Amino acid sequence: MLESPDRPARRFSPVASLLILFGLMVVLSAVSQIALIYPLVKWLTGADLSAAGTSLFTNPTAYPHSWAAMMLMQGINSLFSFTLTALIYWYLIEKRNIVFIEKGSPDPLIWAAVLVLVISYIPFNSLIFEWNQKLPLPEWMVNSEKQLETLTKFLTQFPDFLHFIVGLFVIAVLPALGEELLFRATLQKLFQRWWGSPHLAVWLAAAIFSAYHMQFMGFFPRMILGAMFGYLYLWSRNLWIPVFAHFVNNGFVVLMIYLRGQKLVDIDVENNESIPLTSALVSGVIALSLMRIIYTRLKPQIPEA
Repeated sequence: MLESPDRPARRFSPVASLLILFGLMVVLSAVSQIALIYPLVKWLTGADLSAAGTSLFTNPTAYPHSWAAMMLMQGINSLFSFTLTALIYWYLIEKRNIVFIEKGSPDPLIWAAVLVLVISYIPFNSLIFEWNQKLPLPEWMVNSEKQLETLTKFLTQFPDFLHFIVGLFVIAVLPALGEELLFRATLQKLFQRWWGSPHLAVWLAAAIFSAYHMQFMGFFPRMILGAMFGYLYLWSRNLWIPVFAHFVNNGFVVLMIYLRGQKLVDIDVENNESIPLTSALVSGVIALSLMRIIYTRLKPQIPEA
């Protein structure tokens, strides 16, 4: 019989727990950079990340093997900062096995509904993104966003199938597992335990999830997406459901970029041109309807707040 996630072996105050959790993230991130990322990137590209003024991030094409190096950086960072942080926190601090996240057993229709939900939500999400971009932001945020956009376009160049598979693993698989472990199975679960409100827990974890990405021109659409993942976890009590949703969201974009690069489709998912309002609203209605269907089918196993 699985232990209740609301009855940990030892209990820390909310502030202490958050400090420990984010302290673990900082330490593991630093260890991964010093022990793995810095030497591997220097070996591959010749760039010294420990030195000020390196242009690897602003001008990656000037370095050999920069795509492989930056994919390696992304993968290692995701593994250490998210996955290992969450697993070590539950094992060492909570003294519990994180296996309790697999309690629920959704039927196959839930997986299919989640797949359609995530893809059908994309046009409405684009509308929110367009609105978010029009909000006045400090200049440093705008400049940071432009740099990240340039970097993202560089990383999503998939000239062949091998590059696509590597990109799919680093951009979709690792973040889906690691970020859901940290933000949903850990932060959201802790917030709900501390304050007793599942809705507050979902939205607070989603806001932190979005803020962590440091892409403020897409803060609100990412937060809403995080809330969607949070409710899927809350209702299903099975972390693999939001992990799957997260993978579909990232993986669909990677797939469409690859197919367009191979001239197999004409759809440009990176195009930020306005989505027709009617299409966006239909997308939103479909997504809400699917969320309602998923909630209804999972309702019998949802614990009372």
